[in-house]
Amino acid sequence: MARRVLEAEHMGLMGIPQEPYAGEKNLTVLKEHKMHKSFGGTFSMQFNFDGSILAVGFGSGGIQLYSGTDGEMTRELRACRQGGSSIMCLRWHPKEPHILYAADTEGHIFVYNTNTGDLMTTISEQGNEINTIDFCVDGFNFATGGRDLSIRVYETKNNSLLKTFEGFNEKTVVTEKHKVGNTMRVFCIKFHPNNQYVFISGGWDNHIKIWDIRDNTGIKRNIWGPHLCGDALDMKDNNILSGQWTALHALQEYDYTSGKVVREIKYPNKDGAFLYAAQYLNPDLVFAGGSGTCKAEVIDIKTSENIGTHHLAGPVHCVDSANQGRVLAVGGISPTFAILNLTE
Repeated sequence: MARRVLEAEHMGLMGIPQEPYAGEKNLTVLKEHKMHKSFGGTFSMQFNFDGSILAVGFGSGGIQLYSGTDGEMTRELRACRQGGSSIMCLRWHPKEPHILYAADTEGHIFVYNTNTGDLMTTISEQGNEINTIDFCVDGFNFATGGRDLSIRVYETKNNSLLKTFEGFNEKTVVTEKHKVGNTMRVFCIKFHPNNQYVFISGGWDNHIKIWDIRDNTGIKRNIWGPHLCGDALDMKDNNILSGQWTALHALQEYDYTSGKVVREIKYPNKDGAFLYAAQYLNPDLVFAGGSGTCKAEVIDIKTSENIGTHHLAGPVHCVDSANQGRVLAVGGISPTFAILNLTE
């Protein structure tokens, strides 16, 4: 996805080596954090581009920063609130990597300076619940999606709204069936890793939708299949990774061009996978988790071999990683989240 390209650029500028894995791999716990039940569980997390900071968003609206090196908390950006709105998505600004965007279920996007802890601005989408944000590969635009079915595209310089692609409703005039917009809630948006104008989205309507912000209608075509309930799409080369909230066939790769399933990645489960989160760690490994097993799994893409597992006391809602998967994080409904290391 676009994030991996941006990550590689940032790490290259910092002189951080990005060597591929060689030999056997071992998943270990760097730090496991226990929270008070008032935090409402962990709903979102993302490492910054060099993996040195992990941002974590909670069900009661709190946002905290943790060290990717020792796992300790370094700053609280927003305190948890009784009855607060869940922080559903966190994204680091690609042009100003100390700036963090956080979206909640009341239609707000909070923009923080993580160096100072200051709230810089708040973007509001009235009447929406924002589930997902993603930045394009050149860092000049980002898109949002959520409950109201619309996809909104903003520019990053002033956070101004550029375009709104309306969802489908009973008043929508349909001239081309393959260009129907979202019909149910959107849970994931990911920009193309090589094209700053193209992104994909997914949600409850059982389609991966391919969008182009240069097009007046936005939607270009649909890939039928995945039922998505979280941040569970990713892109690599010509492949789309999909983590579906289904018992079987939950982790698959689709061909971007043809829309066909090109690989079934076996997810270890007995009672069904029901994935909420999935992403590529690197060209060889994926990281996914959900409510079927309450575990997050690192899996070899080609062989479906299980490389490592981390168990939570409740459903896994979010995962993230940085530096080819060397540092990882997992959280969910239970009052714990963990920062992990994948070592050789």
